[in-house]
Amino acid sequence: MGSKYNLWSFLLCLILIIFSLQSLYASFNRTWQMAPPALTLWSLAVIALVMGIIGFKDKSSWKARWRSRLTMMMSFPLVVIFLLGTMVNTFAREHIESTQSPDSKISIDFYTLNGGAATSISVTGIINGPLWFKKRIYYEEPMQEVEVEWVNDHIVIINNHTLNLDKGEWFAD
Repeated sequence: MGSKYNLWSFLLCLILIIFSLQSLYASFNRTWQMAPPALTLWSLAVIALVMGIIGFKDKSSWKARWRSRLTMMMSFPLVVIFLLGTMVNTFAREHIESTQSPDSKISIDFYTLNGGAATSISVTGIINGPLWFKKRIYYEEPMQEVEVEWVNDHIVIINNHTLNLDKGEWFAD
């Protein structure tokens, strides 16, 4: 029984690491982020941690013991990282406006990001895709408010910056 927990927690940790790396890649390269929300990832990381602890009972082979140790070394940092991500999404980000294209196919949510006393307040714009997929198309610092005007179904002007969403344009300052 413990070997099943050991194996499943290890595989869950690997999936969570893949989601984390894809989110990091999407953040730097302005592509679609396919990872579920941070709270969901944190919950899965806690499940992996608990299953990893239960999996320590499996001492059938040296591979199982190493997999248990490796699972614990991966799952605990994942729990901490996703908890921090959840807290940032909850406390440092404030929703200021949502807008839709004239044909209502594209929805953009704008948030202010406040990193604390050492940073300035910035504005970020995120396109909502299917399921939980998201893509950041706008980031400006220092900025506290946003003015949005749609030219047509795919061209939007955000704070005097024109973006053609069909071509995948984005703005970061």
